[in-house]
Amino acid sequence: MNTKLLLKRSAIFTLVILMLLLAGLGAILQDRSAEPAAGERVVITGPGGDLVYHRLGQGDAVVLLPSFARSAADFNRLAQALADAGYRSLAVQPRGIEGSAFGILDVSLADYAADVAAVLDAEGVATARAVIGHAYGNRVARVFAVHHPERVRKLVLLAAGGGKPPPPEINAAIRKAVFGFDGEAREAAIALAFFAGETVPASWVTGWYPLAALHQTRATTAQAYSSWSHGGSAPMLILQPADDTAAAPADSEKLAAQLGARATRHVIANAGHALLPEQPEAVASHILRYLDPRGKQ
Repeated sequence: MNTKLLLKRSAIFTLVILMLLLAGLGAILQDRSAEPAAGERVVITGPGGDLVYHRLGQGDAVVLLPSFARSAADFNRLAQALADAGYRSLAVQPRGIEGSAFGILDVSLADYAADVAAVLDAEGVATARAVIGHAYGNRVARVFAVHHPERVRKLVLLAAGGGKPPPPEINAAIRKAVFGFDGEAREAAIALAFFAGETVPASWVTGWYPLAALHQTRATTAQAYSSWSHGGSAPMLILQPADDTAAAPADSEKLAAQLGARATRHVIANAGHALLPEQPEAVASHILRYLDPRGKQ
């Protein structure tokens, strides 16, 4: 076999390998779109470009910030419960998800908090009744309260972590949930990292945004936890899933102890890190009582 033929075959083989690698990378980074978020879809110009949020109901504004690499659609049932109780829920689509622009790549949690301020500005709201953050969103909520203390009356943290990373096996399961190929192994990983039971609802098999996950990871590592962990000065409700493997109950217990009288903490049974799809009624009940303990909506 002559040298030219060998070189040609080698080039073809290399090209095929590169194409397969690119195809695999494309599959790993492909969005698994969520169900539509509840409410009217609003697009504004935010600090990073287009910024999408969903408005449902009327009354005092309650901002909803979703979990890591997840869509505002995770809040659909809570948004409806808030609207039924006389509030205006504003569920923010994080950067890189369902039309919200990524903006700069060298990003921090403060940039995500600036998006919350932009949504409130667009709604003509000086001070939100509450900012509610689920998992990753709880970080954004706390940073927002540090940078804009006058713009939030109460904070609500769902499955609040941040003090330390999850155990290695849970971190691996989270990576598989976001970046893994579809199949039984991926669903088992989602169940392990996010749910108290072994059944994963369809809305959590889908609803993952890998490129947004990379962006959010960069934002999380851009500042020290101690700079925002206290969440400013607003009163805070912490809802802790009893079976949370990603943000252990001991972590939120420690946070509540550090904050003292500012913090109210409740443990919700039969719920993992996902929390919202497993115990939607319990979550809504605790939040509505906290927003107006007198029961006047």
